[in-house]
Amino acid sequence: MKTRLSTVLFALALAACNKKEAKGPVVAKVGDEVITADDLKHRLDETSPFLRARYNTLDRKKEFLENLIRNELLAQEAQRQGYDKSPAVKEQMKRAMIQELIKHQLDEKLTGADIAEADLKTFYDGHLDDFVKPERARVFHILLPAKTATEKSVARQKALALLKDIDAREKKGEVNAFQSTAMKESKDQLSAPMGGDLRFLSRDELAKAYGPELANAAFDLKNPGEKSGPIETPAGVELVKLQVKTVALNRTFDESKDSIRGRMARERRSREYDEWMKKLRQNTTISVDDAELEKVVVESAPQGQPGMPVGMNPMQGHPVALPPTALHPATPPPTAASKIGGN
Repeated sequence: MKTRLSTVLFALALAACNKKEAKGPVVAKVGDEVITADDLKHRLDETSPFLRARYNTLDRKKEFLENLIRNELLAQEAQRQGYDKSPAVKEQMKRAMIQELIKHQLDEKLTGADIAEADLKTFYDGHLDDFVKPERARVFHILLPAKTATEKSVARQKALALLKDIDAREKKGEVNAFQSTAMKESKDQLSAPMGGDLRFLSRDELAKAYGPELANAAFDLKNPGEKSGPIETPAGVELVKLQVKTVALNRTFDESKDSIRGRMARERRSREYDEWMKKLRQNTTISVDDAELEKVVVESAPQGQPGMPVGMNPMQGHPVALPPTALHPATPPPTAASKIGGN
């Protein structure tokens, strides 16, 4: 019963929000209300292209229209029963109005189309690391220090023995054999406690920190899990294992302009929203009764069923519940009224 009532309340709020002067050819009449061709097309356009492709025949369009008719029937019946005056519907209406207000106040005025190309280029130059990144690799290594030829010969033999042992253990299913060996045998005091993990480094960064011999060996490895060595470096003899590589990123300014414009527009809308709210608060008398607020008992959400905060900032989440698919086939995508700047 509760679910049905919620559906009726939403249908009523939706109908009240959408009530307007009819424009264009009428495709259906429901009592005194009409559904126009523009209404139908607008709702179809809100669906995903994949779903929209279903409604390309008269029968399919009738099927879609039937859902809109059901919504209107429910809304009219709810209004006859006085649900338009219920606190739940008024709350839905308030949230819908907030979305519309923010959409028109910010989304439509601050699309980013007016951002000059020079400003986009300045942003690109100032955030170059976001658009140009070298290939990086996360590798593990085992260092056996050696300086003289004799020490290097001994270290090489030990490295070969360690590598053979690691391979044998990995074949038996010990996936962290290299790391556990590094913890016991590597003399690199910084990385040994972490299993020889050198984190993500570019070829140049790895060469500067550990020498070009190790860097070249690491970046010559192609597949995760591959190993190389023994490798002679200025520090001694080493073994190296590739964990993963990241692909190099090299996006030019022209390739990045659209994404930069979107990012700058989102940041600007966020700033404008904060300033707008600040002005609204300054022009409105607001008082809070801490004593009464303290008395409000907040029920804990059932485990595994986290809920949306009641006082959610409308710029950060979708404050209006979505109706069941059967009654509302065209679920609108999130707008900045519910999530500033989009995804």
